[in-house]
Amino acid sequence: MKLRTFLAFVAPSVAVMVILIAVPLVGIVYLSLYQSHTKTELVELTVEVPTFGGKTRKDTRLSPQPVLDENGEPVRVWKFVGTQNLAKATDLKQLTQAITDPGDASGRGFLGRMYQEVVNIEFWAALEFTLLYTFLTTPAMLMVGLGLALAVNSVTRQMRGTLVFATLLPMIVTPIVSSLAVYWLFLDNSLVSTLMEYLGFGRFYFLADKVTTRTLIILYGVWFAAPFAFIILYAGLQTLPLEPLESAMIDGANEWQRLRYIIIPHLSPLITVIALIHIMDAYRVFEPILVFSSDVYASSVQFLTYFVLSYEDNIHRAAAYSLLTIVGVILLLIPVLRQSFRERQVET
Repeated sequence: MKLRTFLAFVAPSVAVMVILIAVPLVGIVYLSLYQSHTKTELVELTVEVPTFGGKTRKDTRLSPQPVLDENGEPVRVWKFVGTQNLAKATDLKQLTQAITDPGDASGRGFLGRMYQEVVNIEFWAALEFTLLYTFLTTPAMLMVGLGLALAVNSVTRQMRGTLVFATLLPMIVTPIVSSLAVYWLFLDNSLVSTLMEYLGFGRFYFLADKVTTRTLIILYGVWFAAPFAFIILYAGLQTLPLEPLESAMIDGANEWQRLRYIIIPHLSPLITVIALIHIMDAYRVFEPILVFSSDVYASSVQFLTYFVLSYEDNIHRAAAYSLLTIVGVILLLIPVLRQSFRERQVET
């Protein structure tokens, strides 16, 4: 292939990647390394203050006012602060204090007290649940997706279309809508709570407890992500050669042995791809935390980015959280990529 032809095919993809990935990433890094504020000056303002008898008096005071440029826009002052925004975002001073002097908590050992102090820090509490959500939903959704794929693949062809469509429904609905559906099911006077009370289990307040709230979000994550794993693995099962399975059956291999030594090795490249995509998505968990209003019991690094940007209007700290999210995703992907690379080397 000629170089000109190659560039003609590759250049559009490279340009799109630069515009959609590289430029925003450079912007995030830049914002996280700087701090800005609106330049102000003290200006004498004279106002009329009402007094008794319908009279007024003039009151002159100094008031800070934004400095305007030649176009009438407020002047912004930018200052390079290096890693200060990252240090403030991660609360390194408070983290150091929590590790070196965890305080005293009755009934807890040193590690227990230290853990409790660390998860009381905003960023590290969000990171704790982010990692918990990622590490629990990834294997769970792979197992559920594989189970569904094997189950649908074993039924008659006439039933497969309907089952595939029904299984894909959670993935078709947007995350906000699906989160709302689960949220409404487990409200205090919702269907699930009322039904459990009717059956004699008593009234449950699912969203008023840390354990149940976190469990619901994690189960939602598995329910929402499993259809993606299912459809990829189901497609992979259609390419599974029948000869090894038939030979294994003749040799007396049971279903578990066929699954372990034939089916799973055949699907392992797809399992790796699914795990990579889900880890990137799970680490950025946001919608269920926003919908459940669960940031007291379960927060995430992505939710902190949204909260700081929307409610504190601190674009630099939000950029620091975004940068930490990117770093976290990369660190989680490295072991999976290394393991996949080693497996490919062994095969070749």
